Amino acid sequence: SNSTIFNFDIPSSYAGKQCTVIFLLPNKSQLATSDFTLSGAGGIKFDQLTSPAPLSVTYATCPAVKTTLDTIDSVTPGNSYVVSSGACQAGSTISILASATGSLNLEYFEDWNPSAIGLFITSC
Repeated sequence: SNSTIFNFDIPSSYAGKQCTVIFLLPNKSQLATSDFTLSGAGGIKFDQLTSPAPLSVTYATCPAVKTTLDTIDSVTPGNSYVVSSGACQAGSTISILASATGSLNLEYFEDWNPSAIGLFITSC
């Protein structure tokens, strides 16, 4: 299956706060210069890994799965999805593996223009 790994550096200042992992896939009409292609039917499974993924990571060297956060059964444009919520892992780097399910194929490019697309962690 198609997959990618996201590393997130969680600031120490997030201690005592709640963090939410979200996946955003806006409609194409909401994008200024970012873009995506979406084909096939399926979703995305999100797993937290046991350790941060190094830049040189390959499929064979990917850290083990620590826990499954959630699976979005059907990914469609114009939606935001809450993947998980809980206490922030302040002062650490966490890695999340996003893997396509079914025949889903999603490729995207994001830059600084609206709207946000992809996987993010917010705190409150």
